[in-house]
Amino acid sequence: MSGLERLCDLLFEVSNEDRLRILLRLEERDMRVTDISRELGLSIQESSRHVSRLSEVGLTRKDVEGFYSLSPYGVLILENLRELEFSSEYSEYFSKHTIERLPKEFVKRIGCLVDSTYIHNMMDFLKRIEKITKNAEEKIWLHVDQYPVNSIVFINEALDRGVEFKCIEPVEGITGPNPSIYEPKEMEGFKRARSTPLVEHRIKEKVDAFLFLSENECALAFPTLDGEFDYRGFTAEDERSLKWCVDLFQHYWETAEPRVYISPTEYVQPRRISIPEAETRGRIIVEGRDDSSIDYQAVQDAVDNYDEVILRGTFNLGTSTVVISRSVVIRGEGREDNVPLTKVYKSGWAFPFYHLRTIDQRYHVFLVDGEGADVTIENIHFTNFNYTCLDGHQGNSMTIRNNRITLETGLGRGSSIPPWGDIIKGIGQYSDFPGGVLIEGNYLDFALLRRREEYVHPRRDRDPDWRPDLVNHEYYVGIGISITHASGKVIIVNNVVRNVNGGAIATNGNRDSAEVKIKNNKIVCKIVGSYWSDKRWAGFGISVMSGWMSPSPRYDVEITDNTIKCDKLHYCGIGLVGPVAEGSEKLSHGIVKNNLIHLQDGSVGILLESCDGFDITDNTISGKAYYGIGVFPEIDIQRCNLGANENVINNNYMRDLKIKDPDEYSKGLFDEKMYAGSKGGSTTANIWLNNNTKGNVVKVSSDETVIDEGEDNTITYEEKHA
Repeated sequence: MSGLERLCDLLFEVSNEDRLRILLRLEERDMRVTDISRELGLSIQESSRHVSRLSEVGLTRKDVEGFYSLSPYGVLILENLRELEFSSEYSEYFSKHTIERLPKEFVKRIGCLVDSTYIHNMMDFLKRIEKITKNAEEKIWLHVDQYPVNSIVFINEALDRGVEFKCIEPVEGITGPNPSIYEPKEMEGFKRARSTPLVEHRIKEKVDAFLFLSENECALAFPTLDGEFDYRGFTAEDERSLKWCVDLFQHYWETAEPRVYISPTEYVQPRRISIPEAETRGRIIVEGRDDSSIDYQAVQDAVDNYDEVILRGTFNLGTSTVVISRSVVIRGEGREDNVPLTKVYKSGWAFPFYHLRTIDQRYHVFLVDGEGADVTIENIHFTNFNYTCLDGHQGNSMTIRNNRITLETGLGRGSSIPPWGDIIKGIGQYSDFPGGVLIEGNYLDFALLRRREEYVHPRRDRDPDWRPDLVNHEYYVGIGISITHASGKVIIVNNVVRNVNGGAIATNGNRDSAEVKIKNNKIVCKIVGSYWSDKRWAGFGISVMSGWMSPSPRYDVEITDNTIKCDKLHYCGIGLVGPVAEGSEKLSHGIVKNNLIHLQDGSVGILLESCDGFDITDNTISGKAYYGIGVFPEIDIQRCNLGANENVINNNYMRDLKIKDPDEYSKGLFDEKMYAGSKGGSTTANIWLNNNTKGNVVKVSSDETVIDEGEDNTITYEEKHA
């Protein structure tokens, strides 16, 4: 007998409905003839005759106890019959829809869909897609001819739940819908869904089948004979149907290409590359579009869901702030001439605006605000921001490394905080962060424009009595790096801070467990000082304070190997300031060593106010100033213990420092806090110890001058420095 004859005999036997029903029952369990007769409503004779015929063609077999079962050949044939069963049941559908572009192995397995449900009505089919989207908890995979904008609300809700999305689209559909036919809210949601890194996109030339599936449900449709989709098809929740759909999607995913999406109206053909399947959400690359309606949400989604976020290109965050609430590494891709290629900026905010000492998310670029979070931000160029670029409000540890933070000018960007005026900061931290803070290798410049008239009237630049009206926005207070309330190690090292007029590096009000190390930073300032608060100093290169706005304990400080060059009038190099807020403890036993300070026409090289036990050694101070080192504890009868006691000032090189003569500006200002001796008359010197100092030890060169108005201070003159 030929193979064709055998096939005809087989088809004849299985074409009988009763015999086919017997095969389906035997697939479930072995049965005797009496069982078959009872369950199928057949006579014993009919049942016996049917199983005999099935045995003759090899589909069934009988054991010694009289039980019939499927033979291995019967199992194979029955599995193949499922394709015919499914196809014949929906013959009308498949006469109008084609599966000819499906891979052959999936055509052979199409019987796996036998338990699916046919949805004839298009609206019912689309509603089923909405249901799948709303119920998904783990994943949604799409292989679609066009993005389902009608379900965009549910898609974005799923994104908010952290559902993983994969999407394959045809090349011609990549630019998305016509914006004019959708509401603005729909288009905003569409942009997010198309740009967020939570959706991984790939493309194909043609879509051969419509697939929309989650971990528990699937919807499937095939194209019509003319290649279009009418959104009539099948839905299922059973395991066999789901596996068929998952396998088909993965086949398409492996053969699809990565999508490079530029904007809603531009498309770039990608390179054909191989991307391995990601097993975890460990790492994601986010492309910047320079579009505020897209970039913010894309970055926010990435930092909310991935452990490592690589930013590529230019990002416009608009008026929004990226809030980092979990542990993550955020890294810009690429560097050229030591400048990060990734750029992040803000746009659209209005000035003036008011901060009023609150954490307002409109006033930052990145804000770290997550309990226990360990966050790293590195190799990104930040520019054109308002108030604070990078700020830490809550977390365990924070690393800010190798970033570039620049502004053309700080004017019109600071947040107004009465009574200090408009304040703008590059890097800030305002919380415990017990795991420590590392700020390393960053470059900051708040005045890229070099024309003086861009900042202030040039004739005021050298007027010693002029003060900008900060409250009314005539000028601003720039702070490069600011650390407050830290409880762990704070390391500020190898940074370059240029043209920050208030304080290049400032730290204050930290916990008693804090260890602050400021080392090997380069500070250059060539712009007008801000003269903020009630001080007569235009600004500081480095300032360290005890409690300022709130009480705080003492903490450990080391300031070593820094270079400070301030060209403008009345600047100070390093300021060590004791309690300002009532109830704070004095700073004590810190180290200030091996720093190079040059003041073109400054006030004080190193200023120490109400601090005890500091070691100020081996520093070089040059240029011109009223004092090289000044110990100026405040005189305030309402507060106690504000003296500066038992500090050691030794071997500081000041031969290249010209001490300015007393002048009208330096006489008797602020009740002898600065520029005036307690015994009357204005005095200037290399070192000045005012009348609220005690027990300090000073060693100077014999050609340097010292004014000692305190109690039990020890002054030792040595030979001139070589």
